[in-house]
Amino acid sequence: MIKQGSVASDVAVGSATGLEPQFAAAMAYLAGPLSGAIILMAERSNRFVRFHAWQAILGLGMLGAAAVACLFLAFGGLFLSPTAFIGFYWLAGITAALWLVVWARCLFAAFGGTVYKLPFVGDRAERRALNL
Repeated sequence: MIKQGSVASDVAVGSATGLEPQFAAAMAYLAGPLSGAIILMAERSNRFVRFHAWQAILGLGMLGAAAVACLFLAFGGLFLSPTAFIGFYWLAGITAALWLVVWARCLFAAFGGTVYKLPFVGDRAERRALNL
């Protein structure tokens, strides 16, 4: 049962991008936060597409920033100890791998027409999508 006024209720509604809503939502994930921002600028009416665009910006953006931060910490760890460098370098690799898994999961969920909320950012993305 789809709640009235939820982002899932707009799956059947046309998109302002001229694309099918599932395709436009999947396009929001293709290049991570960058494509999410582009789709968000183009889409003004479909809450389903806007939700996935916001989730790409917030979720994938935060994971990407965490991976880059771990790489900077690994560089700083070079001056402290080899163990710190190796630890942060591995953490950056794990975060990047997690980014790929989350990216694929969200991409396929959007293309399938479902709403998959990421932990921590899914509710925030939904609130922003509902505020047209």
